[in-house]
Amino acid sequence: MEISLRNSRKSVSHYPVFRSLLIIAIVAVLPVRAGILDDLSAEDAKKVLAGNQVIVGEDLEGYPWPRVRLYQTVKATPREVMAIFFDYNNAKSFVPNCEKSEISRKIDERTHEVDYLVNIPIFPDEAYTVRNKLSGDPSRLSVQWKVLRATSIEESEGDLVVEALGDGSVLRYTNLVKPSSKAAGLLKGIALGQMKETVKAIVDQVMVAKKSGMEPQLERLDKALGRK
Repeated sequence: MEISLRNSRKSVSHYPVFRSLLIIAIVAVLPVRAGILDDLSAEDAKKVLAGNQVIVGEDLEGYPWPRVRLYQTVKATPREVMAIFFDYNNAKSFVPNCEKSEISRKIDERTHEVDYLVNIPIFPDEAYTVRNKLSGDPSRLSVQWKVLRATSIEESEGDLVVEALGDGSVLRYTNLVKPSSKAAGLLKGIALGQMKETVKAIVDQVMVAKKSGMEPQLERLDKALGRK
């Protein structure tokens, strides 16, 4: 016997059990977005939640350096964290060894090309241009980047993802670099140290800006995301 719900005298709303099963079925097929901490082992996730930086490396064929992911919590919203990171022209004022950070091309509100100059001890300074692209929603924001040209980097890409966690956020900073320099072995440790210092500097700057005021940065971010 075939039953047509459309022609039934009683609506589906009269069958609470049927409605519940229908809702469960719909939710079950919706995509579930994994959280940042799902990347980690239970032990490493516990370290991050305790306020420590956790670094995970992944060796890839054809790359002398591993893809590196750094995780850290911060007592600020994703919007606040990303507002500071998205203020590219100001990075040189708080990122260690960064002597230049300047937007050289604006492709659209969310996509910018940024010129950087980083001082590297012993070695010549590294100049490079990165294309950064902002995306996301209030609970999870990200910037993906790709190096377009550089002094001694053959290839590089990565991202910063910031996700709401309790009354703060957790961030994941990812970088994959293929250096062209013959001194790749020596530069590896320096690059990793710069990455750790950069993430710490971003977190520290967010906390400073929360106290001193960050309305211009928040307005710039909101405009790029189309919220104003």
